[in-house]
Amino acid sequence: MKKIAFLLLLYLLQNAGFSQQPQTLTLDSCWKMALEYYPVSRQTGLLTEIHNFKQESTQRGFYPQLNLNGQATWQSEVTSLPVNIPNIEIPSLTRDNYRISLDINQLIWDGGSIKSQQAMDFATLEINLTEVEIEKLKLTEAVNQTYFSILILKESEKLISLAMDEIHSRLYKVRAGIANGAVLPANADVLDAELIRLEQTLIDIRFNRNAAIYRLNELTGLNSDATTALTLPEYHDLPALDQWQRPEYQLFDLQKIQFDNQQQMIGLKLMPRFSAFSNLGYGRPGLDMFSASFEPFAMLGLRLSWNIWEWNITGRNKSITGIQKQITDTQKQAWEINQRILLNNHKQEILKIENQLAADHRIVALRKSIASSAAVQLELGVITSSEYLTEQNAFTQANLNLGVNKIMLQRARLNYLTTMGFTTYKSGE
Repeated sequence: MKKIAFLLLLYLLQNAGFSQQPQTLTLDSCWKMALEYYPVSRQTGLLTEIHNFKQESTQRGFYPQLNLNGQATWQSEVTSLPVNIPNIEIPSLTRDNYRISLDINQLIWDGGSIKSQQAMDFATLEINLTEVEIEKLKLTEAVNQTYFSILILKESEKLISLAMDEIHSRLYKVRAGIANGAVLPANADVLDAELIRLEQTLIDIRFNRNAAIYRLNELTGLNSDATTALTLPEYHDLPALDQWQRPEYQLFDLQKIQFDNQQQMIGLKLMPRFSAFSNLGYGRPGLDMFSASFEPFAMLGLRLSWNIWEWNITGRNKSITGIQKQITDTQKQAWEINQRILLNNHKQEILKIENQLAADHRIVALRKSIASSAAVQLELGVITSSEYLTEQNAFTQANLNLGVNKIMLQRARLNYLTTMGFTTYKSGE
């Protein structure tokens, strides 16, 4: 029974350990979570819903328009006939009048205004949705920077911890030498001071790492912590310069289309409008002004409305819209210049880091050999702890440069891709 109980306990402990394995994240999964979680993503559905309401409301401009009107009036004087015919009573108008009516107006032809308004509303929707895509791209850029910040901080923490382990090992041997009288006690103090300095550096790194993790959680809705492992994505073949996918290109084109729609709407203000109307009511007097009783009444007709002269206001408004269209062209040209500058900066950053990495590998190999030699000399009492730390710190910095530059290279390549508008691209994750 004891053996069975022991095996059961071992099984439970193994399962518990398995269930507590650290979470692993990829950049692609963080993008996906951010786009699902962050509030800006919900604007797409809301904007579409607004557009549908607008389209339906605009279309109802062709529906009959009903207005219920009522009034009661009293007037101090009424029209009368200035004649007096014997034996004939000429009716007089009443001073108090009452009327309630239902006015019905049916648009027959509006010159295409409703159709043009619907086209403008659709273009507005496309502009709004494109602006949301731009915000989403900014969101992915924020996720990118946060994700890589965590990777760099974790790499720095790992390498500094390894350096501390190395110094701890040397400190143990130095203390053994001190006990034997072969090494001066001051050498141990130097190593202890260096360990305290590195511990302070680790504390700073961990605070910054925790802040970056919190920022990533807020952007993505995840619940990651310091134990969460982040996979380093790798990007190799970068797209050609003619493969821009930035949503800003579409936004500039849509803005120009919107200006075209506005010009069309301005021109339609000069078109005639035809509508039918009817007036159904009850009051005193009715259509017979001389009747003193309450009577129903009805009226049917056609109406023409045509602004035949408006002092060239339409032409001036069209000119204004044309100038706004030219301004959009200049904004696009300025944006393209800035994007090319930014893209070239990313390209130069990639080339710079690639060259640094080639040198980093050689420097690490040399610094490792020098630090190993210094460690042996320290144990033999040939050099002091300060001299040893000079070489060991140089090796630690070289290792740190190599590890960080590997991450920085992938971040620079990703910045290049994001600047071109690629939010998803084949990586080595």
